[in-house]
Amino acid sequence: TNTPLQALAMLNDPLVLEASRVMASRLIGEDKDAEQAVQEAFARIICRAPSEEELHLLVEYYREELKRFRKAPEKILETVQKGESPLGPEADKPETAALMQVVVAIYNVEEAITKT
Repeated sequence: TNTPLQALAMLNDPLVLEASRVMASRLIGEDKDAEQAVQEAFARIICRAPSEEELHLLVEYYREELKRFRKAPEKILETVQKGESPLGPEADKPETAALMQVVVAIYNVEEAITKT
């Protein structure tokens, strides 16, 4: 985003976190691989396909987060328990928590906020 305060607000906004979790759960539930899930999330939020560089960065971020959640599975529910929408069957998977973090990052892109 353009300002640190805007980034802080977006990264901690319960609405953004819940929307990210719901989208991640649905994409994981559809058995999409990481690249497909990231492409679909990006297209839904930004309304265009990601560039090769954007896709590469986001898939790498997903893989880093997946490793983190696999090493510390107790962090999964702590991460995904945001908002009022009920947790689905995919909620306790490390893949869901990792993809949720990627979706939060996509929502935090200036292009998603201002749609310029």
